[in-house]
Amino acid sequence: MKITKFDSNSFYHIYNRSIGSELLFVFENDYKYFIEKMNRFLFSFSEIIAYCLLPNHFHLLIKIKDKEDLSARVQCKGYQSGVQKELNIDQALKNFFNSYTRSYNIAHTRYGRLFQHGYKYKEINSDEYLLWLIYYIHRNPVHHKLTIKCQDWNYSSYNEIINEKNKTNSEFVFDLFGDKHEFIDLTSELTLEYNKENLSRKYSKDNIEYE
Repeated sequence: MKITKFDSNSFYHIYNRSIGSELLFVFENDYKYFIEKMNRFLFSFSEIIAYCLLPNHFHLLIKIKDKEDLSARVQCKGYQSGVQKELNIDQALKNFFNSYTRSYNIAHTRYGRLFQHGYKYKEINSDEYLLWLIYYIHRNPVHHKLTIKCQDWNYSSYNEIINEKNKTNSEFVFDLFGDKHEFIDLTSELTLEYNKENLSRKYSKDNIEYE
């Protein structure tokens, strides 16, 4: 069995999509329930920097906590012991997706897998890429013509960041972009240009899937 390895104090882009033509989210409650499970399963070992949920796929940007910041419950499970730490984080992600699938199947009277096999991830190694990825994640609904502004999509972290619902997370994003106004202005400017010229590849990076 392949075990995905995660390093503490590092950033990762996690993404996946539904199988075939299935939807991951049909009703508003599906989106809300996914977010509730995301917070419950991931909070113990990571900070959720940005996310966006689309009807058939999702994007998450997480930062693995430093081992000193892990909860006692997580630490006692072996998160400080090298490979075991990596195994538990990998398993926690799988448990998250499996738990949502089970609940979704019950709610929608369906059976079987909901997500494509496994999940995909990429480590973020530079501030430039991190800044771009935060914008990219929030711009996804615009790309898919679900809205024309990032702030008009209810199932992403954009408005949470703007409204500082998670102050620590908001401060991190604002510092990365310069300040709150820079974050809003740059996002708006890039999105306006994207909408005007439909430059679907101008701001893209190699190997990003499920645009």
